[in-house]
Amino acid sequence: MIIGGDVVEPSIDGHILRLPPRVDQLLLEQWKISAERWTVNQTASTTPWLFPGQEPARPIWSEYLGLLLRRHGFEGLASRNSARLALASDLPTSVLADLTGTSISNATRWTGYARRDWLDYIASRTQI
Repeated sequence: MIIGGDVVEPSIDGHILRLPPRVDQLLLEQWKISAERWTVNQTASTTPWLFPGQEPARPIWSEYLGLLLRRHGFEGLASRNSARLALASDLPTSVLADLTGTSISNATRWTGYARRDWLDYIASRTQI
């Protein structure tokens, strides 16, 4: 995570995410809270977690984080499916599979849902 002034840029799997200003502000507030909890227990961990668990040296369980998000009205499955469908309409199957970390058959299914024909893309790639 890169923190500079009033900007937070989380790094996930080596990719830096640019966030909308309001989400950025919420993440900065969460970072400050977790950093305060971490200072109490610095010996157990070298860096603070953005979402610490019951013990500040350990992260929150993903299942519990999902439960907390659902309590506040954030349903992840619908958003994830919408994002994957949008990607499937813009990307070839092999790129979609690599980007989302799924199998080729799963990416093929999503591309089929998007009903996108990639023959033009394949033809342009062979001309390069």
